[in-house]
Amino acid sequence: MMGANGAVLFSLLIYAALLYGAVRLIKYFIRYGIDYYFENWWNTRKPETYGGLKFMNQITTQYVTENGACYEQYVITDPAAKTSLTITPERGGMITGFTLDGDEYIWTRRPNFSECNRPRFGVPVLFPSCGNPDGGVHNFDGKAYPMETHGFADLCGWDVESVGPDGVTLALESTPLTKFLYPFDFTLLVNYNLEGNKAAISLTVINEGDKPMPFSFGYHPYFMASALENVDFDIKCATCSENAKGEQPAAPEKITLTRKEGADNTIRLLTGVQFPMTFTDKGNGHKVTVDADETFDKGVLWQQDAENFVCMEPWNGWANSVNEEGRHEVLDVDEAMTSEWSITIEKV
Repeated sequence: MMGANGAVLFSLLIYAALLYGAVRLIKYFIRYGIDYYFENWWNTRKPETYGGLKFMNQITTQYVTENGACYEQYVITDPAAKTSLTITPERGGMITGFTLDGDEYIWTRRPNFSECNRPRFGVPVLFPSCGNPDGGVHNFDGKAYPMETHGFADLCGWDVESVGPDGVTLALESTPLTKFLYPFDFTLLVNYNLEGNKAAISLTVINEGDKPMPFSFGYHPYFMASALENVDFDIKCATCSENAKGEQPAAPEKITLTRKEGADNTIRLLTGVQFPMTFTDKGNGHKVTVDADETFDKGVLWQQDAENFVCMEPWNGWANSVNEEGRHEVLDVDEAMTSEWSITIEKV
């Protein structure tokens, strides 16, 4: 028989195990939310519909390993719509997959996925600028700060802020390294959610510093394309050119993206865009619509030779606009700004 001391020890072990389990559960609730826990519990036991009512999206994690690098991914799935949206926080906090009935609409360049250089695939987040500033620098308070093309947000690993019924929210905060390039304290919050065949994205920019903060932002989505000649655009805008400098010519009635002989890529820079922008690919049957709120009024179309993608990008800023008075956003101390846009995918 167990003695008194043994009984006490056994009781303490049971108590410690219960306490450990309770702490783990509380940490889980704090990170993911109670609703997410019970939603996952229910979805593992029930089909997507019950009594004609559709349940919320399912969110799971998976890991992808390439060239010795391992990345955690969050996958939002809508079983009824047969869509899934994949987000890779450590790879620029961006969308790296969007499928409809198993068909991928987002283009991935390999081995670029696992390299440390700029991601030229997926849906990169552009901050604190779009394009390339003059001389590769931003000028703040009389000092020149080096700046990468399209900023640095797509080069950073993002933290997971929350996961739940409202989707996946990631956070990026300023660091001594970012302040070497951009001397401001900030927090970025990007939220990804899935609404049927539409990916809804929002970005909140917060000025955490003690001085006004200038910036621009945008996105650089890479979409699968069978061939450039198969892609037909439906876009309304005020101007269309191949160079951001100088006076911008009025846009033609029909926006096209054709490559000049001998060129390895082609680009169209659009201002006064009346969203949504849409393209249809007669080769793979894809239809993609990019819609955006009033914080976006510019767009870019781009394609590179010998690659099966086309970029249709919503921009808030312009090349060098952060250096030009009145052509960028400015947040006062403790002020925040939220923008929203979406990607809708269809099969035609």
